[in-house]
Amino acid sequence: MNINVRTIRRGLLTLALLLILAPVSAKVRIMLISDPHVMSPELIINKGEALDNTNRLDRKLNDYSSAIYDEVIAVALKEKPDIFLISGDLTKDGELLSHQYVVKKLYELKEAGIKVFVVPGNHDMGTSNAYYYDGSLIHAAETINTSQFAEMYKDFGYGADIEQEPTTLTWCCEPSDGLVLIGIDTGQEGSPLNGVISHATYEWVQQRAKTATAAGKQVVVMMHHSLFPHVTNAEKVSSTYAVKLGMPNGNGGYSYYSYSPLRNRLADAGVGVVLTGHVHALDIAKDGNKNLTRTIHDISTATCAAYPNPYRLLTINDDETMSIRTRYITELPGVEDFQTLARERMVTSMKNLVFMYIFNEEAADILAELFVLHVCGDEPENPRSQELVAAYEEHLPELMADGQLNLFLNRYGVTFDEMNAMVYGLLEDKTNYGDPERESFVEDRNTTIPLSSDGWTAIKGVKTGGRSQETGVGSQEGWYTLQGQRVAKPSRKGIYIHNGKLILH
Repeated sequence: MNINVRTIRRGLLTLALLLILAPVSAKVRIMLISDPHVMSPELIINKGEALDNTNRLDRKLNDYSSAIYDEVIAVALKEKPDIFLISGDLTKDGELLSHQYVVKKLYELKEAGIKVFVVPGNHDMGTSNAYYYDGSLIHAAETINTSQFAEMYKDFGYGADIEQEPTTLTWCCEPSDGLVLIGIDTGQEGSPLNGVISHATYEWVQQRAKTATAAGKQVVVMMHHSLFPHVTNAEKVSSTYAVKLGMPNGNGGYSYYSYSPLRNRLADAGVGVVLTGHVHALDIAKDGNKNLTRTIHDISTATCAAYPNPYRLLTINDDETMSIRTRYITELPGVEDFQTLARERMVTSMKNLVFMYIFNEEAADILAELFVLHVCGDEPENPRSQELVAAYEEHLPELMADGQLNLFLNRYGVTFDEMNAMVYGLLEDKTNYGDPERESFVEDRNTTIPLSSDGWTAIKGVKTGGRSQETGVGSQEGWYTLQGQRVAKPSRKGIYIHNGKLILH
């Protein structure tokens, strides 16, 4: 029998197109926001100098935060997701009035049949910045404690029908058949456990994750702080960037260990996806367990209360993947050109912050804009990225000699080379944490990732020409030809492999 190779290829191409174009049935639709930092309008008695001074160094739009939150809720009511999630820092600084504002709106979602779950952030039990603003004056505002938080959010993760970890505001539930959701309390501002998961909590979470995955269920974890750094050396500048493991030291205090034991054990327990916030950046990073046999993705979502004012739409598909789409609040009722306002406030506040640590104003402006670009995610796709790198490199000699900057670095025990690596890491959109074997690239805004943690790479055994092509470390997020050759993001038309799927480009 004669076999026409060209006919076979056409048949395979037709099959591939059918697979690509066929609709993927969704198991669960989720809307996710982080760090809304809602400030109740009642806290602004009179706008004036006090509020202006707060806004000068705060990239969040405090005075618009309640209106932004209202708009998010309106979007959720329109989208009608199955589940609505907030990964911490629900309020500006834990004010009772702000929590009451947040809760009232969440009941609108509940009444519409949307399941809502929250976890606290480091601001939610109150900080020293919880104020009323009255012209040039400020007055202390009442804040809440953990017991009040659990009571106020009893219908949003802390009810009697949801399993609670006894020592913290950590919970576990199954909001949809086959999907187990675990919310982890990662500590409060001013607490020795800020940015820390205690050993008892860690054991509790690990056991529930193991039980769920052993039963063939998918597990999604949500917490406020990052599971691991998304930018090289970031944890050296910000001690609460990534969670630590806290162990009682026998003297009434704690000994702290790095994020790696938590990362390893969660991945080993079958957790492939963790939803986080805190660092106010749209960034998705991939890491793995100790021997890189299991993958875990940390999906960090920037605050919706600051530019670019994002929210995420997550879809858990029948093929055990999670599709991630990022959308934005672009308009507010009564506010002209809201996105321009939001960006200008972000850039100005970042310049003011950076200039506190660098004498050179021009270099401070470059670093501030660089950070804003990082916040928006998918940095290499922005044509401004390379321009900023070139401008930054021109100022390197001045920065190395900048006395103010060196005082700042010495205070944190960070070398200039370590800071320099972090700056490049902000724009490379690549994570490696100093370990080339863990280096990876993940698109930050719109992508699809595996829910399972099984394996370091999701593209394995691509059949072509009668033999198997094994792809390399981090290949899950790359683009590949049907011959298994890695390419840059394709510019030519054709069929490519991306995120383990055939893509018609």
